[in-house]
Amino acid sequence: MARPDDWIDQTVIMGTDMYGDDTVGTLEEVNDRGVVVRHGIVEVESEVVEFEADPEGEVVEIESEIEGEPERQSIFYPWAKVNWMYHPEE
Repeated sequence: MARPDDWIDQTVIMGTDMYGDDTVGTLEEVNDRGVVVRHGIVEVESEVVEFEADPEGEVVEIESEIEGEPERQSIFYPWAKVNWMYHPEE
């Protein structure tokens, strides 16, 4: 398989043995071992909860919110797992 060095920072579509579906992402790196592709956004969530005691001494929840920061993930795919790859014409 030819290594697509000229597709760095561009969208690529590839088929792999790893996940079964076509993979779409931004090609970040190409080397002798494989490729690194940055994938779509993964939502990282954390919950912020505040508690307070009421006059009877019972602990009650006064505020709860979910905070999330969108992130992208980069995954390394070894050449042995990449069946095909192409860069779609835009």
